Amino acid sequence: MPISTDHLPTPNAQSPTVQIPKFSHLRQDANPILAAHMLQEMYKLVTEWQQELEEIERQKIEVTANGPILAAWLESRTFKRTATGAAIPTPYVTIDANGLTTIDPQAGYRLCGLDEYGALWTRPCLMTEILSVSQAIARYQQIKDLTARQQQVESHIRQILEDLVHLRMKLED
Repeated sequence: MPISTDHLPTPNAQSPTVQIPKFSHLRQDANPILAAHMLQEMYKLVTEWQQELEEIERQKIEVTANGPILAAWLESRTFKRTATGAAIPTPYVTIDANGLTTIDPQAGYRLCGLDEYGALWTRPCLMTEILSVSQAIARYQQIKDLTARQQQVESHIRQILEDLVHLRMKLED
């Protein structure tokens, strides 16, 4: 692509000589410094991913050491009083175990989950169990989040490895 010089002043006796800058065509030049820099950047990136995987593993061990992990959820059922004083139960609603700050002593709680076949199971959850159960559920969510990030980083590493193997095979031809 030619460089337009229309916008540059023309040299004459009264103005200094104008020099047209020389541009390198990096896409066409063999630039070993750029190649080495790109390899260093990829090495740095892979090293950061490796450190992140180590940190994720450390966090997973820490979460696991804090107590039991429960892949389930809590549901709460409240009771409404009628004009006659009779208690009518409302439908169960799912509780966010991570945000559980108060426990309603008037409510009924149940623990719910899925078995290995995907079938729903439930069991009553006593008031004395609510705190420990909600913490176990929160730990499960932490492990789930850490595992998702671990899988994402591992996917990046697999992709760069595939690309590097393909590049090396291409360069050997």
